[in-house]
Amino acid sequence: MDNGHEPATKQDLNQLRSEFQQDMSQLRSEFHHGFDELKETLRDSETKLLQAFYTFAESNQKRLSEV
Repeated sequence: MDNGHEPATKQDLNQLRSEFQQDMSQLRSEFHHGFDELKETLRDSETKLLQAFYTFAESNQKRLSEV
């Protein structure tokens, strides 16, 4: 399989399969890492939104209690 003109052997196919499985495993790992980062970013955004709403509600409550 070195020169590209000879037929592939079972050993060549097994080697190719092994390399492919390693690449897929690495790709899967990178995908999960990216997905975890996305979840963390969404969680942070949700926390910031909830804090902003809470601050708004708290200041509104103070204004209402003064009136």
